[in-house]
Amino acid sequence: MEQNKFKRIWQHLQHPGFRVRRLFAERQLQALAESIAQSERHHQGQIRFVIESHFPLEALWQGMTTQTRAWQWFGELGVWDTEANCGVLVYVSFADHQVEIVADRGIAARVPQQAWQAACDSILAGFRAGEYDRGLGDGLRQITEILQQHYPRGESASGDELPNTVVLR
Repeated sequence: MEQNKFKRIWQHLQHPGFRVRRLFAERQLQALAESIAQSERHHQGQIRFVIESHFPLEALWQGMTTQTRAWQWFGELGVWDTEANCGVLVYVSFADHQVEIVADRGIAARVPQQAWQAACDSILAGFRAGEYDRGLGDGLRQITEILQQHYPRGESASGDELPNTVVLR
């Protein structure tokens, strides 16, 4: 177990923030934020993206999983605090090569886990091909379809409740 812990710490140390920031130009992040805003015009859902290069050392030492880290971001960014309980967080852990989608209780009750996993798999497929924009875009399109189906935009729908900017750490 300890050997795996040290291996994972080493893996995270090999993914400093500057290496991941080089993969995403500011214009690419802005384009993704605009795509999120466009997506949200078609459904009530609120979408946030977090791309994290590595975990804090203390979190690794304590054995934090990517799912737990995604839930942390979900809370910190207030994705849970939407009127219709339909916030969705897409969390990318570069060091772990994993993507997690955390959905608020309203939308999670309506959508099977396999649908979220398919969106995660699309993102990872793009990343494996070195096409990061495509991976994120494919995942966003799938999430948009899910939200359009389960939370279509109605006349009484609230406006944009959460920022569309991508968190890159």
